[in-house]
Amino acid sequence: MRNLNAEIIATGSELLWDGRPETNSIYLADRLIELGFEPIHKSVVGDEERWMAEAIRQAASRAAVVLITGGLGPTEDDLTKKVVSRITGRRLILQEKLLEPLRRRFVERAQAMPAQIERQALMPARSVVIQNPTGSAPGLILHWENSYLICLPGVPHEMRSMYEATVRPFLLQRFPSRPWNALHFFRTYGLMESAVNERLADLMIAHRQVRIGLSAKPTGVDVRIVGRGRNKEEVRILLEGLLRKVEERLADVLYTRGLDEMEAVVGRLLRERRMKLAVAESCTGGLIGHRLTQVPGSSDYLDRVEVCYSNRAKVDALGVPAELIEANGAVSAPVVAAMARGIRRRAGTDIGLAVTGIAGPGGATPEKPVGLVYFGLDDGRAVQTPFVRFSGDRAAIKLRASQHALDLLRRALSGTTPASPSR
Repeated sequence: MRNLNAEIIATGSELLWDGRPETNSIYLADRLIELGFEPIHKSVVGDEERWMAEAIRQAASRAAVVLITGGLGPTEDDLTKKVVSRITGRRLILQEKLLEPLRRRFVERAQAMPAQIERQALMPARSVVIQNPTGSAPGLILHWENSYLICLPGVPHEMRSMYEATVRPFLLQRFPSRPWNALHFFRTYGLMESAVNERLADLMIAHRQVRIGLSAKPTGVDVRIVGRGRNKEEVRILLEGLLRKVEERLADVLYTRGLDEMEAVVGRLLRERRMKLAVAESCTGGLIGHRLTQVPGSSDYLDRVEVCYSNRAKVDALGVPAELIEANGAVSAPVVAAMARGIRRRAGTDIGLAVTGIAGPGGATPEKPVGLVYFGLDDGRAVQTPFVRFSGDRAAIKLRASQHALDLLRRALSGTTPASPSR
């Protein structure tokens, strides 16, 4: 069978220097697997011609497809086309058909086009242009020796739209004889990675044509399953029973089959039940509200979010009695219950969700350590007030607390038992 190895190279010194996460390779690796390719390596390389050239040469020596993201803009550190031109011996040619839309864009803005913008219209000879429907930097496909070099912008939404519109159809046409891969995800919350592994250990070694991988994050453990076969039906038969077993073994901690985030799952449940939610946040500082409003259409079910960080805010905005805070402390079951009840009543919603805790590193006492978080859920009939002590730094504790709050709501809406989360 033809070499179906693939490699991904992300370019940009900012990916090495300022801690910016590199996410393009995750998306591209999954898409390549779905097409039957085998991603064997990915790398991040700074804006230095020598190292970029070395990375591309090495990748091309091993893989039939090399996807390169970043470095297609007009600035001095956008070097991808220059490097590709140099190592392949294809000179850069100014393409007027690419230059005209750039000029038109500046005319429409009543701005003079800087001369350096013309660099985006330079393309290596005998390369295929990938149009960019959402940005200004076009990509390219170039066949060199035994590899296809595919260059895409580093901006994620531009890269994804160009992959779907042009790269995917191109790969399907050029590589018609491919194995069939099926990719499945299960997202869990409430078990540590080792506990998920224990439940699935025998399945992970049972099938040579199936790979099961785990990925642990502050928001839970993702299970990724890849089945490989000669055709779609063979893979369907191979995975049918296995997927059912995975779902059964993880039923108590599984919150979605697929890649939806917890906030999307919760939003779907609220919409299905035609229920309205109001949220009161202390230690999470609006993170729960931010996550909920990241979902399009969340105004259908989210009425309001109050960030009540100080004791005075809890009294003024939610009607929590000052004497209740004085007697129990802001981080306590009675106070979080009053917060949930207060936000629900003032908003007139079906559900009130509240959270208060100690995200650290300061503010702790021997009785109330860093990571202690109380949750309140008022549905108009009763108020749940569970608490958890989370580990990690301030950011991790806030993220874990937001996930637990959303999971508490999810379980209330779906009628399942609350989890005892890994901490």
